[in-house]
Amino acid sequence: MDEKVIYEKHPVTAERKAELRQKGYKIIDAKFAPDEYEHPEPIKKVDRPSKGLNVDQIKAALTENGIEFEATANKQSLAGLLDKAVQE
Repeated sequence: MDEKVIYEKHPVTAERKAELRQKGYKIIDAKFAPDEYEHPEPIKKVDRPSKGLNVDQIKAALTENGIEFEATANKQSLAGLLDKAVQE
């Protein structure tokens, strides 16, 4: 069986590697891609629910979704809670 080659920007996440290998691709760093190369499996970009929100907005969204959080939690922690909850 011929192995298909895909040029992917490195580092490649473990999840992405598994996805591409399952489809039969050999992964090579995108910096080695030929000029005329067109990516056959583009990454599906998903915006995080917390993107563009300030701390108060994130806290409000968490409260609306019934998600408990520490009042002293930083923005990154709060955003992680919101993003994880919405993805599930």
